[in-house]
Amino acid sequence: MFNRFFFPTLIISIWTQLYGFASFTGAQEPPSFMQTLASLSTLRDFSVDTGVYFMKQNHDKNKILQEILFKYGLTEGTLWDQSKQTRINLLSTKKQISIPDIEVRKIHAAKYRIRIHNARGDFPLNFSESFHQDWRLYLVPWTFKEEKFDSIKTQKTLSSYQILKGNEKTQASLQSLKEFLKKRWVTDIELETPSSTSPYNFIKKIGRNKSDQTIPKTGFISKKFFNTIQNENLPTGAFWETWFSGNIDMSCKTKNKNKENCVETNSDNWKVIKGFNSNVFEWPNALHWRINAQTNGWWVDSSFLRHPSLLKNNKPIFYRLNSNGTLSFELVMEFWPQRLFYIGGIISIIVLLLSLTLLFLRHIQRKLTPSIQ
Repeated sequence: MFNRFFFPTLIISIWTQLYGFASFTGAQEPPSFMQTLASLSTLRDFSVDTGVYFMKQNHDKNKILQEILFKYGLTEGTLWDQSKQTRINLLSTKKQISIPDIEVRKIHAAKYRIRIHNARGDFPLNFSESFHQDWRLYLVPWTFKEEKFDSIKTQKTLSSYQILKGNEKTQASLQSLKEFLKKRWVTDIELETPSSTSPYNFIKKIGRNKSDQTIPKTGFISKKFFNTIQNENLPTGAFWETWFSGNIDMSCKTKNKNKENCVETNSDNWKVIKGFNSNVFEWPNALHWRINAQTNGWWVDSSFLRHPSLLKNNKPIFYRLNSNGTLSFELVMEFWPQRLFYIGGIISIIVLLLSLTLLFLRHIQRKLTPSIQ
């Protein structure tokens, strides 16, 4: 699962657009996005962690893309695909983007928990699940309570760490895990206690011995791949964790005379709209794009976390300030329609309980009502 997240240090071919086709005899149909992506992979600067955005797939967000990536030195270029007799016009970034360290857990197919470490400014977050507009990204409070590396609890947990059978190639060694902890790339290293607020944990709890629950154990922690570590010890969270969240408004609401100078992508102009769940905010949909032809990508600006509206009693609750001036913070990625399944289940349980209650009351009424001879 760790390979579902990859973070480019250099984004090539940001806007790739099919630009007219050669009028040779027997000219072929325009290549698909995937065929164009295959052609781009022949570029010298193209690598496995390169991100490609197609203008036609993100036509309603091209202006925002250009505003964000302009500071990274966009340069024009042309690629001639001899096999397809097609010219591809492209813009590419030349300046390097500072990519943070990522800690992630796949809770289930519709929910992921992500902890970002050592974030400086803005960066792309690319998620290689099939693109769907209903994938949402949420900013949640930083709740991790750090334990010192040499604490008794940490050392006791590390002493029971084992490489799971069959995971020798992908799981981090004990030495690597210690290094991750010292560099603060990994947070939780102990499997969470099953909670009744999570159906996922409730099911896992069935059949488990009580003695097993008292022994501190560490779940799977992967090696570091493309700045990303999979950590199965991150918390599951309640299934309603992101419900009734607030929003982040990017629209410029300045006076008309200043509106021309208002840039939507400048996080200093963003507004926080609190929801019923005042500690969770949905990341702007305008920053959710289709990347690499068929997967999800977000642009994350970590400087927004310092926004005064996100402070509580003048103290940050959404990030941890690191000694080197970088930020660590937490995100939840969720497929929004999944909550409809939960709501349907809740309604079904309520209807069932009401029906059983009515049947029970009717039974009691019949018992207490004397029969007429």
